[in-house]
Amino acid sequence: MSIIETESLTKSYRNKLAVDSLDLSVEKGQVYGFLGPNGAGKSTCIKMLMGLVFPTSGKGKVLGRPLGDVAARRKLGYLPELFRYQEWMTGEDLLNFHTSLFRLRPDRRRNAGVLARVGLLGQEKYKVGGYSKGMQQRIGLACALLPDPELLFLDEPTSALDPIGRKEVRDIIVSLRAEGTTVFLNSHLLSEVEAVCDHVTIIDHGKVVKSGSMDALLMNRIILTVECDPVPTELFALLKERFDGQLAPQTPEGQLVFLLADTEDIPKIASALVSAGLKLRALTPRRETLESVFLRVVGKEDAR
Repeated sequence: MSIIETESLTKSYRNKLAVDSLDLSVEKGQVYGFLGPNGAGKSTCIKMLMGLVFPTSGKGKVLGRPLGDVAARRKLGYLPELFRYQEWMTGEDLLNFHTSLFRLRPDRRRNAGVLARVGLLGQEKYKVGGYSKGMQQRIGLACALLPDPELLFLDEPTSALDPIGRKEVRDIIVSLRAEGTTVFLNSHLLSEVEAVCDHVTIIDHGKVVKSGSMDALLMNRIILTVECDPVPTELFALLKERFDGQLAPQTPEGQLVFLLADTEDIPKIASALVSAGLKLRALTPRRETLESVFLRVVGKEDAR
């Protein structure tokens, strides 16, 4: 079942195209990573899905309802990237305020449940202005969880947290998925995304540049860095054809970088270089990461 469906979703601000013909499909129970460099259009897209801004053209559905539908919005949770809460409120005041915004009945047990989930139980009597950045992030997440959402939008949810706090948020996301909640996650911490997401879409300049399951994106490929003497043009072309169509030109430092699907290719590459009379100084294999995929597809890095 699709929780989010968009077709040619577009948003323009005067002469600036923020989101360009975006097609998304998010299935129920997925943790869906939504990535892109700064200014790629991620926040604008989330705001359209939330019904906070209207698209210029295109269409979409969230929870089976048109974008902006009030009935659907009651089932959404949202933690924005940049938020400021009333500093004079206590954590408990803030939860009660958001309870009224969601038009829910006040419920101390529900408040205690979300506070416990984000690790703030016992801190709710203190003013938000005295919270650390990490605690403010946690109370924001608690507010987003109040309506027991079917779909939870998280925009940089771990940006202010220490490593322990990030691990706890990852655990919360995993537990929500186990309960059937769909999580739409935007984060610049790609290792966090890689750890929890089932599917990832990368956008740049408002367009989708890569999308697929996490397994399909990484494909268990190996990045092999080779340090050796300068490789003759003919041999370079042969290596490129035989082993790796994405082989990058050799650097001035004498490095070659291959993107391989099979570790068995590593000794074959070494043999080809040595047989050509080249000195081989190092072969360094490493598994491809989401970060290397991201950098490559947004044009910030070659095969390295």
